[in-house]
Amino acid sequence: MGQDFKIEFDFDPKNEWRVFRKSIIFHIGTLSGFIYFLATKEGIGLFLGFGFLLFALPQLVLHFQYKLNDRRKKIIVNHSQQTIRIEHNGKLEKEFRFKDINKIIRYKGQWDEENMTYALPTFFYNYTEIVLNDGYKIFFSDFIAKNLGLKNIEIEEKLSLLNLIQY
Repeated sequence: MGQDFKIEFDFDPKNEWRVFRKSIIFHIGTLSGFIYFLATKEGIGLFLGFGFLLFALPQLVLHFQYKLNDRRKKIIVNHSQQTIRIEHNGKLEKEFRFKDINKIIRYKGQWDEENMTYALPTFFYNYTEIVLNDGYKIFFSDFIAKNLGLKNIEIEEKLSLLNLIQY
C-alpha cells in the first residue's frame, strides 16, 4: 500500500505578518502623527495620528479576531481518502469527506488580492467558510491558508469591506 497524500495547514506567524505588513504605512502614519504632536504640540500631528488610526483600528480588530479563530487550529486534507480533518488544540473538532461539503465561500476585501494600489488595511483580510451538508460551518483565515487545494469543488467569492468572521 502507498502512502496517503496529506497536506497540513495550521496557523503560521509568517502568514500573519505577511498580511499585517501590507498596511504598515497606516501604522507608521499613526505613530508619526502622534510623535509629531508630542514633539511640536501642533494640532496637525493629532489630525494625522487620528486620521491614520481611523483606518488602522478596524484592521487591528480583524487581526485579533482572525488570530483568535486560527491559533492552535490545524486542517489536514487527505487527498487519497478525500477527507478533511479539523483539529483544535490537538483534539479532533470535525472530520468529513469532500462529498460532505455543500459549499465553500471565500470572503474577500477586494477582488484582486495582490493589488495594493488603492487598498485600505482591511482589504487584506480574507477568510474562508466551509459549509457542510449538515449545516456545520468551519472558518479559517489567510493566517492558515488561502485555499486548501480542493479540486472539483466550486468556491463562491463574496466581497466585503470589513470581513469579520460571522459565526
